[in-house]
Parts: sequence; C-alpha cells; structure tokens
Amino acid sequence: MAEHKRPKWAAWADHIRSLDDPAKNFEKPEALDDLVVLDLSSRSMAGCFCSSLLAELGAETIRIEPPGGDLVRTYSPGGVMHRGTGLAYLQEGRNKYHITLNLEKEEGREILKCLAGAADVLIETYPTGVMEEWGIGYEELSKLNPRLIYTSISAFGRFGPESGRRQYDYDNVSQARSGIQYGTGEILPEGKTYDEMPYAVPTKAGPWIAWAVSGTFGAMGILAALHYRCQTGEGQAIDIASPEAYERLHDYALHWYADQGVLNERFGNLDTALWLYGFFPTKDGGVFLGGLRLEMWKAFVDIIGKYEEWGAEEWTSLAPFMKKDWQLKYQAMINPETMKYTSEELTAKSVEYAKTGRLAPITTVVAPIVSPADAMKDEVWRDRGIFTPVQDPVYGSIVCAQAQWKATETPPRTKWVCRPVGYDNGFIYLKYLGFGPGRLKELSDQGVI
Repeated sequence: MAEHKRPKWAAWADHIRSLDDPAKNFEKPEALDDLVVLDLSSRSMAGCFCSSLLAELGAETIRIEPPGGDLVRTYSPGGVMHRGTGLAYLQEGRNKYHITLNLEKEEGREILKCLAGAADVLIETYPTGVMEEWGIGYEELSKLNPRLIYTSISAFGRFGPESGRRQYDYDNVSQARSGIQYGTGEILPEGKTYDEMPYAVPTKAGPWIAWAVSGTFGAMGILAALHYRCQTGEGQAIDIASPEAYERLHDYALHWYADQGVLNERFGNLDTALWLYGFFPTKDGGVFLGGLRLEMWKAFVDIIGKYEEWGAEEWTSLAPFMKKDWQLKYQAMINPETMKYTSEELTAKSVEYAKTGRLAPITTVVAPIVSPADAMKDEVWRDRGIFTPVQDPVYGSIVCAQAQWKATETPPRTKWVCRPVGYDNGFIYLKYLGFGPGRLKELSDQGVI
C-alpha cells in the first residue's frame, strides 16, 4: 500500500489551530474587558449589533430597555418565541447584562446620568433630538464624563435636511434609501406586467443587512475613538446614518455613475458590469459562477465542452459580454449545460480544470448554492466552531453564529446567549449605584425600572 503523504499546508493548518482554536478561547484574555458599554438601542438591531461586537471582545455591556422590554425582543420569523424572547434577539443579546430603565421619567434620566458617569461608551438609536430633549444628549453627558464615547445610529444622521424627522431607523428604509436596492432584483420583461410577474421588482438583501453594516461601522468608530482617547484622554460623539453606512457597500456603482453617468440598472441574476458573474441552475439546485477575466470565461466554456463550438479562441475582449442582449443570449446557452451536472460535479470539474485544463491554472470560480441547513452542517464551518452550541443557563443549548474572526491572543467569544428583561437589575444597580432590593422595589413600583 502506498504511503499517504500529508500535504505541506496541513502542518501549517495544525500550527495555526494550536494558536487560535476557538475551543481554547476561554483560556485567553479579552481585549475590551476593562470597558463599560451602555446600549440604549430602541427598536433597532443596528445598535444591538454594534454592542454585540464589543461584548464579544469582553466589554461589560449593559443593555438598557424600558420596563417590559424593547420592541426588538419580538423580532422573530412567524412570531416564534423561545422562552419569551424572539429568535433574532437571541443572536444579539449575547454577553450583555440586561436592566430596565424608563427614560421617559425624570428619575430614570437621572439614573442614566449616574450610569453614564461610570461608562466608557454609550450607544443609542433614538430619532435625532430625542435624547437632547430628555437632557441626556452628548453635550449634557460629556460634561459629566468628558471621556465618554457617545454613538448615535439613526435613520438620517444628526445633521442634514432630514435629521429633524422623528422617524426611527428601519432597515428596509435604509436599504431603499442607500441606492443599492435599485440595482437588485429581477427585470420586468418587455410586454409583461407586474400582475404577471409580481417578483420583478427591486429586491432587498437578507435579514437587516443595512442595520448590520451601520452597527459594524459603529463598532469600528468606537474602537478608533477609544484609541484616540488613549492618546488624548478625550471622548467624542460618533454619528452614523444607516442608509449612509450601507451606501459604502455600493462600491463601483457610485463611481460608474459619477465618472460615466451610467446607472447600474437591475438585471436580475446578471450584471452588465461583470461577466461571467451570476447564479446558474444545476441538477440539484444551482451554483455561482465567477469569471471577471476573459481567460476565466474562456476556461468555463472549455469546462462545459463548448470551447470550439462557441468560438472562444477568437474572443479578444470581455466588452461585448457586458451588453444586455449578449448576456441574455449566453445565459440561455449556459443554463442547459450547467443543468447536466450536480453542483458538486460542476465544482469538482472547475477544480480539476485548474490542474489539467488547456488554460490551467486559470479556471472559473464555482460555488454551490447551499441552504441554511446545509451551511450549518458544512464540516468546514463546524470544524471552525462557528455553529458550536452555546450552553446558556437561561435559554438552554442555543445555536447562534459565534464570533466571526479568530485571534491568537484576545479572541472574541460568546459567554452567554441572552437574558430576560431586567434580569440583571439587582447586580448592575447594586454594583454601580448601590441600590439594594428595597430601593429597586421602590423604583419598580414607581415605573422607573
């Protein structure tokens, strides 16, 4: 029997695993374990997403909700609740202490000022002006705590023509206002009506991606502000509008219009800025095919055995393939060819072509389209620990996406999934304000907490 030789990269992979294996995260220090974060998110997952990133890095994150809980606790497909909490919030309640505080009451706002005096970061998602009217905006709180980093995530920002609107930040509005949604979705073919093809409209991206983007930029802004504070001792205000943050992902489409006056119109599964670039059917589902270079497009044509028939040798530029009529023509020609294979077979053909094909090592990118179930069963992600269940003392064994990056010294981690409304009132109010059970009962009876 031939001796099996381990590839060289396997030893390197073993070495990296020994340094940043997620299974060893709890043996290592946390990067932000000396920080106190107040999360006042209201009706918005953007702020919750932002504070989740900080909480994963070890910040003592205190989630402040109104008595009865914030509306985001109810966000859940089909209204499904797990032990009183929506599925979406189980993902973004991680590692946070949960307390209640009624900011509509004067005493509640005074308590917040005391908490802000001991905090490093405050995150809020109220419509612009609400916190200022309550006397707990940045100017007021920075007088009490000049080191405070005050982060506002809103629908239209803290200045600008629409900043005075009292509209909460909604993800679907942010997607629409960003300009990105304009270029996504199926086209309405000539001669068809929307009654016949109701789906041929601009299409939103997955679950609240605009909120996730503004929350991510919020966390990045906070980390930059913390670095600046280390140098100067000064806090600052951070202002994020979710549509503006999501626009950052528009990439070349903005420059295409600014430089050439070209609008990136929606074109269904195709894209007139790129070729080969789209999703195509297979026997068991579909695959994404990516070329981006003429040689990669030619390689794909070779993979499916159409190199000579389609005259690929004569192609000298991708420019013709950027035209809508050409893309529609070749899409119709490609579909029957990809349907001859399963997704796995087509992926394997691309990998093999990179080794032995006429244009090797050039090949086409091929990736199977997988369902959430298949993604969660994928051995790659299971081995990297992203779907390892969290054993939560309140909610039980919960599968939620673990921290999305690995680190050798201060890795992020999920310590617990979530907490019920007001679960940590006793601990947090005693720790920071010295409130015992008697005082907490008084505040509860008065509707303050």
